[in-house]
Formats: sequence, structure tokens, C-alpha cells
Amino acid sequence: MKTRLYFIVSVLLCCAACRHAVMPPAASNGRSAPLFTYVLDDGNDTDYLVALEVFSGQGLVACTAITTDWIGKGNHLTAGQIRSLRDAGWEIMSHTATHPHLTSLTEDRIDEELARSKTMLESLGVTVRNIVYPYNQNDELVRRVASKYYRSGRGGTYAVNYPDTDPYFLKSYSFKHDLEDMKRTIDQAYQHRAWLIVYQHEMDVKIAVTAREGKFIPGEQLHFSPSGAEGRYEAPAWFQYFGSMYVVPLSGTPQPGDSVRGMTSKAAARLDHYVYDDRAAVSELIRYVRTAHPDMRIVTIDQGLDILGMAKKNTN
Repeated sequence: MKTRLYFIVSVLLCCAACRHAVMPPAASNGRSAPLFTYVLDDGNDTDYLVALEVFSGQGLVACTAITTDWIGKGNHLTAGQIRSLRDAGWEIMSHTATHPHLTSLTEDRIDEELARSKTMLESLGVTVRNIVYPYNQNDELVRRVASKYYRSGRGGTYAVNYPDTDPYFLKSYSFKHDLEDMKRTIDQAYQHRAWLIVYQHEMDVKIAVTAREGKFIPGEQLHFSPSGAEGRYEAPAWFQYFGSMYVVPLSGTPQPGDSVRGMTSKAAARLDHYVYDDRAAVSELIRYVRTAHPDMRIVTIDQGLDILGMAKKNTN
């Protein structure tokens, strides 16, 4: 029993270590270069409302991967916002039509998801060359179908990319609120002249609040006083509700001590402190790349494929 316990503990420690495993050296084809790419999955409207300002403020662009059946629904990008991101130089990527688990579908259904999403986005007047697999799920069949319509496909696996990486299985890291950990990952990618792709979903702010009165309504506008900042209330899961609020920052910067009021519900609370602020965190991450590693280029997926000389597919 003791031997079995030691074995289990050893496996768990090994798995934990893999998260920060040393990256392998780059392939020696002469095309390797340290690159950084930021992708926002799903097509949340915070790509336009928050992230666009973060990147354009530093003269940079990112990528938005859009689930096309969600366009204009709920808190997702509208057709006009997608075109505005395109006009700002962002790369528009597919994220399928309905966001399914692709590996659970038949080949015909995979084909439909990948083809329909591309057709829908291009009907809006945007160019779509690359796809992000929902839930990062892909297998040989999914990648083969993706190659019919796209130049590349992005998965997960907490790894980096080199010139010899399969372009239909690009690796990526999920954004974490532990910025020191993220910076170490950037340092490793730079050291090994690798392409680091980071992704996240909605960009919001989590604040701890006190003196809560009434019930805020999902989607309602919030006013912060005396800072004068404005935001949108995002409904959390039930287990995240007590003691905190999720807010999409719309203008200004809420400050600790501000009173928070729902403009429709008239509910109120007081901002005690920030738990996290995606806008500030991503801005800091970009600044770190540019100052610590000024020759690490910040690029879109399509640009990264070009720089590393990965096999290019004609998607026109």
C-alpha cells in the first residue's frame, strides 16, 4: 500500500513539473524566431470593448476567434464590431459555428462546422485563414478536415511552437492571473527562440465588494462613484457570487472605496479591492514582452506562420 502511495505521489509531482518543463531547443532550419501571439477565443464583445484599446494603445494587434452562431447574441461581437477589429489590423479567426466538441462528431459534421463558420465570417467581408479548435480538442480527423479550409489550427497542450510544428496542431498556453508565472513562460520561449501563443476568453475585472444591497441585473450598466468609471455587470456562477462582482470596464478606472450602483436595478455595493483586472494584466504582459525582450515580435497567427516558414495553404 505504501509503495502504491509513493507511486501516485511521484506521478502527481511529475505532472506538476511538466507545467514548467524546460522547452526543447528550436529546430535548426534557420527560420526560428522568438514570437508572441495573443488570441481571444469565442468572440466575446470585450475583444472590441476592452482588448482593442489595450493592444492599439501600444500600437499592436491580436487575434479574435469567433463562434459564428453567437455573433450579435448575448455579450458577443456584432458584425460591425468584427469589421472594426479587422480594420484595426486584427486577425479574424474561425472558432467553428456552434462551438462543439469536434472530436465527438462525424466527419460530415466536422466539415459542416468548419466550412460554415468560414463562409459566415467571409460573408461579413473579412479574410479567414486560420481556426481555433473549441476546447482545444483535435485529432487526426479534425486536423485533416481543417486542412481543407484553413492554413492552420490551434489547440492547447501548454507548449510552444517551432518551424517544424504541425501547423494544424499549433500549441498554446491559457492566460493566467499569475503574471510572474506568465513572464517566466515568456522568458523560456524567448530563450529557446520559440513561438508562444497565449489565449483567453472574456476580458473583465473581478472586484471584492462589501455593503451589498439589492440584486444586480446581468448586463446592466454600473456607475462607480466618486471615480466616475462605468462598467457592465457580469453574472458569475453561483459559487462565485458572494463577496465579489465581475465587471466589464467600459470607461474610466474604478477605485477602491468607490460606491457601485446598478443603473437599472439600483442595487449598490462598495468596492473593497481588486481580485484581478484583465485589462491591466494583459497590458503589463505586453509591456514585459516589449521591454524584457524587444526583439521578440508580437504577431498574429498568420504572420507567425509566414515568419517561421510553415507550410502555407491557399485558402482563397
